[in-house]
Amino acid sequence: MGKRQRVQRRVASPPRLAATPANLARARTRFAQGVTAYESGRNTEAASAFDDVLAVLPTSADALCARGMVAATLDDRETAQRCLEQGLRLLGGTPDASTAEAWNELGVSQRANGDLDAAEATLRRLTETVPEFGLAWHNFALVLSELDRHDESAGAARRASRLMPDHPGVLGLLGKELRAQGRLNSAIAVLRRAHEGAPNDTDILTSLGNSLFYLGEIDEALALLRHACDVHPDYSVVWTNIGTMLYAALEIDDALAAHRKALELSDHEPAYRFRCSAALLQKGELAAGWTEYEQRLDGDPPLRRWAGTPHWEGGTYENTLLVYREQGIGDEIMFASCLPDLLERGGPNSKLIIETDVRIAPLFARSFPQAIVRPQTKDCVHDDDAPPPVAPDADMAVAMGSLGVHLRKQVSDFPRRDRGYLVPSESLARKWAERLAAIGDGPYVGISWRSMIRTAERRLEYSRLDEWGGILTVPSVQFVVLQYDDCEREVLDAERRFGIAIHRWRDLDLKDDFENIAALMANLDLVIAPRNAVTMLAGAVGAPTLAVGNEGDWSECGTAQLPWFNSVECINRNVRQPWEVALRATAERVQRLARGEAPVFPPFAPATAS
Repeated sequence: MGKRQRVQRRVASPPRLAATPANLARARTRFAQGVTAYESGRNTEAASAFDDVLAVLPTSADALCARGMVAATLDDRETAQRCLEQGLRLLGGTPDASTAEAWNELGVSQRANGDLDAAEATLRRLTETVPEFGLAWHNFALVLSELDRHDESAGAARRASRLMPDHPGVLGLLGKELRAQGRLNSAIAVLRRAHEGAPNDTDILTSLGNSLFYLGEIDEALALLRHACDVHPDYSVVWTNIGTMLYAALEIDDALAAHRKALELSDHEPAYRFRCSAALLQKGELAAGWTEYEQRLDGDPPLRRWAGTPHWEGGTYENTLLVYREQGIGDEIMFASCLPDLLERGGPNSKLIIETDVRIAPLFARSFPQAIVRPQTKDCVHDDDAPPPVAPDADMAVAMGSLGVHLRKQVSDFPRRDRGYLVPSESLARKWAERLAAIGDGPYVGISWRSMIRTAERRLEYSRLDEWGGILTVPSVQFVVLQYDDCEREVLDAERRFGIAIHRWRDLDLKDDFENIAALMANLDLVIAPRNAVTMLAGAVGAPTLAVGNEGDWSECGTAQLPWFNSVECINRNVRQPWEVALRATAERVQRLARGEAPVFPPFAPATAS
């Protein structure tokens, strides 16, 4: 169900009775009985009493609101929303102190029924007219969070925490929203307060544990999540989070056991099977890992673009095979290393169509001239009620990320190449050779330090540029920005901090102009980046590259390196170590380059590679 989809309700109304004096007298009595029953916690009895009132007085605002409040207590949110909407409208449609509880329950019911826009409007009006109602601010924050408006949600949660400073649920939500903003230290401080008030609340334990994990405090994070499992042993989310943490700590067998426990508890949720795949691939169990990796195609959202076209099952193909993109551009470039092998599997009358991100279509077309390369023609979203989409000009289809299933069954299947598999434009490469020469003598080193996605979850994966002093202060090296988002403030700060110049060109679009980026990379003596699109593109064009990251990423396939590329060396740290460990080793490679020595020694490079 979409976040803004309004739910159709078919809630029966009580049968109508004539408003005779006797029925009116009975209605008054039944109303009083309903109030007494509600206040005593006899909610089913109260509901019956208020239904009797509404049978005689269907437009009684008091009875409608009372019936709605009882329905909310019974978790009958459809009846609650219908009755409260009608009753509050009859009372004038404006919240005040006397109706605040009813308005709050209306907003909660609208949210429960999937009417997030209506819930937002209701709770916004309530908080504006009754600003001292802390619970309304809390529920308003919940709605905004579900609408992915986390900055606004954090503001509402902060208002709730001022009015209810010791409420664990309020503090738990505030901590969650601070984490969504990337403010991990603030989130942890708030979540610790929530944990003190509710030491066995599984949601708070999970939020606090996850936040600590993103800061690298894995042991404390695991202890909290294991406590959550003791409290709620059937909570699959906690088990898969434990698996993710154990995977990061390289306790792979235990990680697999935790993910499989989550699978048992969740009726084999595809997302959990996908996480199992990462652990299996990291162990080097490629055949089993790729089998689980395929589950991403049927996750939420589904990633199959051409579900009505037969899926390629490996082997040779004699007709038209369509390869379509279904992931981010970095993974798309990495899996494209399989395309030369796929072309070799085609028969004499075969045809290969490659649908790719529009930004790299020219680069792919130049690199794979035997194939038809075009931008993607179909997205992954289609109407569930419509028949599965069929590719109009292909006999079979396969997702780019599924090529490993058939072409990389074992580490020995990764080919040794003496050059990259993507071919930059020769004319653009000459242009960038001239532009680099204009900034001074080399060596020339391109740098990127994080992904464009700057969430709390990604913080564990990336160092900060202000930690790169040992690298950026190596003398006689020209550093070039390859970071592909707004990083000017970080670059200026590094230049001031370290007393250096970092080169960038205002006319180079580092996010979208892959033709020029590839040509620039082909002229660099070294690229330093985490496992993001920069590393993938640099490796694909054959540029010497240092991939700086955490040990044990699934893309290493159990090799401690990136076997997809022959010019990439991984400089890894254990997640329990500071980034200084990897950055110091990277600085040593740059110093080697400055002395005229080769900075990269990838173990998968062929013997003839320079």
